Amino acid sequence: MENLIVKQTAETPEINFNTGGQLVIKGVSIPENITNFYTPVINWIKDLESNMPSDIKLVFEIEYINTSSTRAFIEIIKKVNLLKDKCKTITIVWRYEADDEDNLDLGKDLEHSAKSKFEFEII
Repeated sequence: MENLIVKQTAETPEINFNTGGQLVIKGVSIPENITNFYTPVINWIKDLESNMPSDIKLVFEIEYINTSSTRAFIEIIKKVNLLKDKCKTITIVWRYEADDEDNLDLGKDLEHSAKSKFEFEII
C-alpha cells in the first residue's frame, strides 16, 4: 500500500494520507464532482485495514467547504472510526484560526453529525 498524496487546487483540498497513520485534509473543498474526488480517498481508508498502523490521526485544516464535501467528510470520519478496534488510538483534529468562529462551529457540527469526538486546535 502506498501513501495517498493529492495536490491542492483552487477547488480541492490537499490530501496527504500516509500509511503510518497520519491523514491530513487541508484547504478548500468545493470539487465539481464530489464522488470522483472523494471515492479514492474513502477506498484508501478501507484499504488501510490491511496495513493497519498502531495509531491514526485524521487532521482537517479547512478554509472553506461546500455541503457536498461536508457529507464526504462525515463518510471519511465514519470509515476511520470503523478501524478503532484494530489500532491503539484514533484521533480526529479540527484545526481553525482563532478568529474564525464559523469554522469552529462547522467542526463542532461535523463532530456531532459523525458521532465522533474531535480535538480542536487553533492555528
